[in-house]
Formats: sequence, C-alpha cells, structure tokens
Amino acid sequence: MIRTARLVKEGVTSHHAKKKKVPTRGAQLRYLEAGLDVLGRKGHAGLKLGTVCEAVGATSGSFYHAFANWGEYTSALIQYWRTEKSGRLISSAREIADPAERLKFLIDIGLHLPHESEAAIRVWAAHDPDVQAIQIEVDEERRRFIADAHFEATNDRELAERNATVSMYLLVGYESGTYRSREALAWAFQTVLDQGLS
Repeated sequence: MIRTARLVKEGVTSHHAKKKKVPTRGAQLRYLEAGLDVLGRKGHAGLKLGTVCEAVGATSGSFYHAFANWGEYTSALIQYWRTEKSGRLISSAREIADPAERLKFLIDIGLHLPHESEAAIRVWAAHDPDVQAIQIEVDEERRRFIADAHFEATNDRELAERNATVSMYLLVGYESGTYRSREALAWAFQTVLDQGLS
C-alpha cells in the first residue's frame, strides 16, 4: 500500500507502473520469415496482416506485440530480406579466396534465392519508393560483387562489368518471367562464367 501511495504521489498510475514487454527477436523473426513466405506464395497483393498472422499461426494481437504497426513491420521485412537473403550470402561468398570458385558459389546462390519472394518484392518496389530504393541498392550490391569477382579472376574490368550486368539481367528476367527453368538459368549462368574465364 505504501509503494502504491508513493507511486500515485509521484504521478505514476498503476497503468504506467507496468513495464511494456519488449518483443523477442524470435517472435519478430517468425513474422519476418512468414512475410517472405507469403510474398512467395501470394505475391505482393497477398501481403496482408491476416495472411501473415495465419502463416505464423498467431493472432493480430500477437503481431502487435512483435511490431508496433504494419509500417514498422513492412520496413523490417524489406530490411530483413536485404540482410538475410542478400547481404549475408555475399558475406559468405566473400570468404572464398579463389575468385573462380567464388563465382561458382555465386551461381549456386543465384539458383537458390527465394525467387518467388524476390519477384513479389520487385512488384512491391514498383509501388513503394522506399522499397524501390532498397531493391536498387540490393541489385547494385549484387552486381558490384559479381563484377569484382570477375575482375579478380580476369583482370579485365570491362569484361567483368559486362558479365556482372548480364548475370543480373538473367536473374531479374528469371524472377520476373512467367516461364522458369532452373536448369536453363544454371546453363546461362555457367555460360557467362565460362566465356568470361576463357
């Protein structure tokens, strides 16, 4: 009773005395992974609160415990995609010392990206300038890393830039197209690599 009286005297009501729970990173990650899954299965138009909550198996109340609002969530989602599905993969490739082996590793990465999710992000970027800015940065980070690896392998900057740009054309075209053949994409990536290293 004395503690309550002291809090009231100091202007702190029982409502304010309660600590706001900080969301766990694990809870946030579940929603972020679910968002990428929803983008891949239902496209940008399917990225809605109810769909994301259903994918997690949780309520909207649980969602609002993890994120303050939908805008905060979508900003976190696009940053998560950038960090986990691009930046982290580039960091892994950077650890490979031999540039030819690094380029082969990049082909494998390119073949196993979440292409459906990335296609939906490209559609989203066409409608949202903040997402578009991140998409442009990611594409350029990828292109630059590929070019630098080609240059390190060939010592020919013009050829390295051309091969990196063509590789990005292949990736973006594959993700944006309605017909997808992973085998054809693998062949195309390998052909660019073989031509560049010959």
